Amino acid sequence: MPKYFFDHHSNTSIEIDDDGIDLPDVDAARRLALEALGQSVLDGAPRSLMGRLAIEVRDPHGPILRSSATVVLEEL
Repeated sequence: MPKYFFDHHSNTSIEIDDDGIDLPDVDAARRLALEALGQSVLDGAPRSLMGRLAIEVRDPHGPILRSSATVVLEEL
């Protein structure tokens, strides 16, 4: 099974995944990247984390995909 690494990017930091996870294919990595992105948005909500968040997925050869979101909170 291929190993994929999920690096978390935010406005102020990058958390590099040194461990990775074995997944059956890139489609499974894509789904997990979207789930991780959603969780990052939820985790940042109590701190009012705004701006761009991204999950960059790598295999042992380098980057293969990125899921990202821009979080904006506006009072109306």
